[in-house]
Amino acid sequence: MSPASALRAYQAVRSESMAHGGKGAELVVMLYDGILESLSKIQGHTERKEWREAGQQYARALTIIAGLKDTLDFDRGQPVANQLLDFYDSVTSQLIRAQATRDLDLLQKCIDLIANVRDSWGQLAAQASPAPAGVVVKRVNSVNANLSGFAAVSPA
Repeated sequence: MSPASALRAYQAVRSESMAHGGKGAELVVMLYDGILESLSKIQGHTERKEWREAGQQYARALTIIAGLKDTLDFDRGQPVANQLLDFYDSVTSQLIRAQATRDLDLLQKCIDLIANVRDSWGQLAAQASPAPAGVVVKRVNSVNANLSGFAAVSPA
């Protein structure tokens, strides 16, 4: 992925953000925060063997991820949109596996990956110009590299 194409993709995010009062990237950060909040609650519920509550939080996190997937703009946001789609699909898959196996280590890996991408969106939201696009793309590329081995793990 070239930095120029990544910049164009995130300029589209910034343009849309400005159309909504500059809040587009901030809204994405809030959604990531919601995912992280649910995943944190899952840890506690799982440790206490509160399976129903953990399941409700998994459902909430997966619903937010599905919503983020639905907002990807493949017409204006290539190739970043495809990378984010791959990221969302892989994290969804791993969260489902973590839930089925009650694997807290796998859940923590998902939390770390989501937090990494959330931090990149946070940097984007904090900037007045589209300059941080490279930061976000670098983080997404780094997360994708981590996911390549992560996703290769076969379901139990």
